Amino acid sequence: MTNRAKLIQLVHIGTSKLFNDDVERRDWQQRSGGHRSCKDMSDQQLQHCVDLLKQAKVLNTKPPKRAGRVPFNPSPYMAKIEAMLTEMELSWQYAEAIAWRQTGGKGDKPHNRPGVQRLEWLKGSKHFESLIAALEKEQYKRRYLKAIELNLELLGLNESYCIDLLKQNNSYTSKWKRNLGLLKMLSEHLNEKYDEWRDYAAQ
Repeated sequence: MTNRAKLIQLVHIGTSKLFNDDVERRDWQQRSGGHRSCKDMSDQQLQHCVDLLKQAKVLNTKPPKRAGRVPFNPSPYMAKIEAMLTEMELSWQYAEAIAWRQTGGKGDKPHNRPGVQRLEWLKGSKHFESLIAALEKEQYKRRYLKAIELNLELLGLNESYCIDLLKQNNSYTSKWKRNLGLLKMLSEHLNEKYDEWRDYAAQ
């Protein structure tokens, strides 16, 4: 693989983790590399995109570790769950905490813990699909947050800008980084702000 092909591959890998759809990905490539398509970028522009993606920590220089133990009942569901956990560098215990809550687990005492405590004990597609949906939601949160951090850096801003914006809209909460709707709103706002800055700078 040539160095240019490797750079293009890295951009594709990083942006697939950072953005939820092709339009967002290409918009970012336009802002960061000067072109919507990697094939139109110079090697220097591709390298700049790769550097930004590394700063956003969506490109690992080392292979990700497995999520932990190998499940004793492998299935397409378990394989997908493990892949999602590995991408986010989370353990099986993280997924089990979600599954436990989804199956009725609550309280701290043993007699208050009716939920399923191991993924291997889940039964039926409904529980697996609910767990995967919860993990996908976590992926979206992390991707939006990474996109926000990247755009803030490009604009020369910091996290306080997001906090001030949320307060102006009466939507601030100390847990805004865990709120998917707020993260999506902030990401879209910063995308538009960067586009406005780029258009002004081009005049």
